[in-house]
Order: sequence, then structure tokens, then C-alpha cells
Amino acid sequence: MTRIIACALATLAPLPALALSCLPHSVEATYQRAAKAEESYVVVQGRLTFDASALPKGGTIGINPPEETPIRAQISGKALSEGGFDVPFDQPLTLNVQCFGPWCGSAEEGDVLAFLERKPDGAYALESNPCGGDLFGSPKPAMVDKVIACFQGAECTPVR
Repeated sequence: MTRIIACALATLAPLPALALSCLPHSVEATYQRAAKAEESYVVVQGRLTFDASALPKGGTIGINPPEETPIRAQISGKALSEGGFDVPFDQPLTLNVQCFGPWCGSAEEGDVLAFLERKPDGAYALESNPCGGDLFGSPKPAMVDKVIACFQGAECTPVR
């Protein structure tokens, strides 16, 4: 009888919660990944604009949003060079919001620090995923300074 009760209770117990495990999202780690990539990247500090209603909504167990949602966007600001963020930059881009199962990347209009991939055709793309991707919203001055330091060859070890 005890076994029957134990089995019955086990079937009523909640299933383990699914969890998404990400490495810490840091400008140092993103900078290093972009620097090592075969693709070409431009780092821009500026204002991102897009239609926020096009962002995917996170799913629920068994109902997942699309794996990728491309959204037309615009970024206006300054690109990184040897002198810091001092090169005027105003370009359209594709904001590619990715979902891993029910978890989706996010983005907000406003001030950003963005690692833009420059495609072979000259177009720009920006990836946001549930673990952060290449986008940092409302960057703090220390983040901006760190990216400049990384670009200039200073210590660029990701924070763990």
C-alpha cells in the first residue's frame, strides 16, 4: 500500500523546471569573441531604434516562439576607432532576435553598445539572444571605457 501511495504522489509532483544556463554577459567576452570571429565586426555606441512590437514573445513549455525574428532597425552614434568612439555612424541594420526554446533575446530602443556584424554585402546585423548576444542596453561609462581599452590592447579578461 505504501508503494501505491508513493507512486501516486510521485505522479502529482511538479516536473523539474527547465532552466537556461548562460555564461556571464560581459563586454570583454563579447569583444574577444568578435575579435576572434571570421566575420567582421564594428563596435558602435549610439541610439538604437526599431519597432518594438515586432519582438518575439517568450513561449511556454510546449509552445516555443520562432528561433529567429529579424527586425529592421537603425543605429545612430559613433563607431570605435583607435581614438575611442569618434567615427560618426548612422546605418540601417537587421536586429536578429533569437529564441532558445521558450526563452527569447530582448532589446529596447535607446542608448546601446552594440557589436555589429558587417556582412559581405556591406549590410549590418545585430544579434540579441537570451544570453545577451552582441547588444548592451544603457551602457555604463565603465563598459564603454573597457571596450576602448580592449580595442587598444589593454587587459581584456572577461569577468566571471
